[in-house]
Amino acid sequence: LIEAVRQLRGEAGARQLGKHRTAVVHGNGGTLSSQSTAVLGTTETL
Repeated sequence: LIEAVRQLRGEAGARQLGKHRTAVVHGNGGTLSSQSTAVLGTTETL
C-alpha cells in the first residue's frame, strides 16, 4: 500500500515506474484469514 501511494505521488525515487493514475493493491492475513483489495487513484482519475 505504501509503495503504491509513493508511485502515484511520484515520490518513489529510483523505483519510480513512470506517471501512473491508478494502482491496485492486495494483501492477505494468512491461511483461511481475511483478504483485502484496494483500487487507488490520483485526482486525475476522478
